[in-house]
Amino acid sequence: DSTAPSMASNLLNETHKRHLWWMQKLGPDESTAMISLASHMVHNGETHDTEKQIQSAADKLGVEADDVSNALSALSHLTTETARQSLAEQDLKDALASIGLSGDSAAAVARGCVESRDQARQDLEEGAGARFVSYKSCDWRLECTVGSRSLRSIAEPGYLLQVETEEGGVVKQHTLQTDHASLKTTVASLKAAILEAGGGHYRKVVRLT
Repeated sequence: DSTAPSMASNLLNETHKRHLWWMQKLGPDESTAMISLASHMVHNGETHDTEKQIQSAADKLGVEADDVSNALSALSHLTTETARQSLAEQDLKDALASIGLSGDSAAAVARGCVESRDQARQDLEEGAGARFVSYKSCDWRLECTVGSRSLRSIAEPGYLLQVETEEGGVVKQHTLQTDHASLKTTVASLKAAILEAGGGHYRKVVRLT
């Protein structure tokens, strides 16, 4: 996708670059600890222990508390954007590489963001007062009349679908009935939507909404 590099470069700005540059010297374990702390802050917000946690991290890493605080702010932004845009690990590595952060440190940060994506997405939904329906499973059955009193009757197969979704932790079942032509059109539309969702244009739109 020719638009992917520009999307990655726009994910983090110059301020984020200034706040994250020093993490290049960190090892994977230290970077993992930083992204874990950022994810914890996204989930719980700032608490009375936040300042102590920041100072403790600064002491262990041998840097100023302000450096840790600023880096956590940038990492929190990256965590929430990962959830909001459903970013993949490679997307995050590209974004980090665009500000000069690469190697094991960047890999650990990208992996941590992806691992916390579901929880961060749930936090975003709750904060916005919204609930997004997610697909869980679909069972289907082909139905066709095999006998009729009318010799001129034409068999018209139909499909009975049972779709299972989840919304706000509640699982719901939906029973749908359709004919072959309608089902074929629906499948084609869904495939087209999936292809669109993987493109750079869709991601840009998501970032602006």
